Amino acid sequence: MSLDIQTALENIYISPLEQCNLHCRLCYTPKTKSQLSNQQILSFLDRYQTKVNLKSVLFCGGEVFLLASFPQLVNKLLQQGIFVTLITNGTIDRLTEIQDPSNCQLLVSLDGPREIHDQNRGKGHFDQSLAFLRHALSLGFPTEVMFLITQNSYPYRDSFPREMNSLVNHHLNFNYITQKANFFNPQLKESGLTPKQIEEIKKNYPSIPSRNFGCFQLSLQSNGLIYGCCESSIPLAKMTDPVETILQNFREALAPCQKCGRCHGCCWPDFLCGYPPELGVKNCREVVKLLS
Repeated sequence: MSLDIQTALENIYISPLEQCNLHCRLCYTPKTKSQLSNQQILSFLDRYQTKVNLKSVLFCGGEVFLLASFPQLVNKLLQQGIFVTLITNGTIDRLTEIQDPSNCQLLVSLDGPREIHDQNRGKGHFDQSLAFLRHALSLGFPTEVMFLITQNSYPYRDSFPREMNSLVNHHLNFNYITQKANFFNPQLKESGLTPKQIEEIKKNYPSIPSRNFGCFQLSLQSNGLIYGCCESSIPLAKMTDPVETILQNFREALAPCQKCGRCHGCCWPDFLCGYPPELGVKNCREVVKLLS
């Protein structure tokens, strides 16, 4: 199998901050104060594009709309012909500041119906996100939902998308995200999904990552380090390193998967988004076999 590494390199992930305006009960990422400025990001991308034909950038946080100058950064990239995707909780509406909505995709995270969503994120936030979705659609943004599947929302895995499509009067694509187990953050008290529930979601619903994985993507984090994906804790390089070094380290991280061929590849197959311990199996090969 030949991994499509070149395509991955043309579409990168950037997290300019980890801070957020919400305090979700199920959040498992540390909210450090590190941030990347617009100039740092643009300077890195300028260097990167001397070696790679960059086609798209996916931004995540934290909450990206907390950054005062974030829309200006998005507009600068859109002017360069780069397609932009934003992952957001949909509670800070600065959509009218973005100049080219048709080339800026929004992925809005929801935790389920109003009661479940607000139980995790705080009262009133479901309605804020609903208003955000309606506004985004009216402005012409390509818009999808990232649906967090937990023990509470699992029973609504079929009905909730239908409910949302009715509420916004539009067909939204849904991407299913399974709740991260407690080993990501031992302070979380809620139990994660059972292996059977994870298997059900992965086999029968569009999920991130897909059951065949292959979600490797150069990921620039707010600490200035570059990783092989947004879940990895093993840095490949610094953003100030030569681009050639970054590319070479990324290819080397994917070398074991090129020899295996059981799935579409992972830059950290020993971890594989935490699925081996979540599913109670020994390694990535057993994960892929279970989900096939």
